[in-house]
Amino acid sequence: MPQWGGGGEKCPRCQKTVYPAEQLLACSSTWHKGCFKCKTCNSTLTLASYKDFSQDVYCKSCYQDKLHPHERNRKQLENKFSKQPGGGANPSSGGDAGGEEA
Repeated sequence: MPQWGGGGEKCPRCQKTVYPAEQLLACSSTWHKGCFKCKTCNSTLTLASYKDFSQDVYCKSCYQDKLHPHERNRKQLENKFSKQPGGGANPSSGGDAGGEEA
């Protein structure tokens, strides 16, 4: 008795069989085109726009937030303190940072 369906590779997102007409090869897995979305924000991805981490796919901004969450906060703090009066420490404005004296 022949067995129908279910013989191909499974999509890592929905765990259903991926047929050749709807497959997308990325991240050492076969995905449905509709399942190839960012795990965090659910935005549709392309092969040119995705980043992978631990067999999950992310858009570039969510990938950056996941692996370097402190980086965005650091940039926000730098911008905040550099705009306040006396906030941005400029090493060339004093001390021995210049190295030359007249």
